[in-house]
Amino acid sequence: MDPKPTSEGYGDGRVCDGNITGTVHDTKADGRCPYMRIFFTVGDPWESPWAGGKGKAVNFGGYHDGEYTGAEIRYISC
Repeated sequence: MDPKPTSEGYGDGRVCDGNITGTVHDTKADGRCPYMRIFFTVGDPWESPWAGGKGKAVNFGGYHDGEYTGAEIRYISC
């Protein structure tokens, strides 16, 4: 899973048999923290913790039923 990077951040990761692992990176000092939203064929999307502060990164992991369908970078004010 490699959603399209933006000028404010990017993420990378993997989904295998429902197990989610990855990292999200903040690349801009703008008061916004990037996180990843990961989509599956069933249920609500799964969201990673957010990375805050330029140059910061946060690792994430979790589990979700259903087949992986895509991921995107999103932002929250922090």
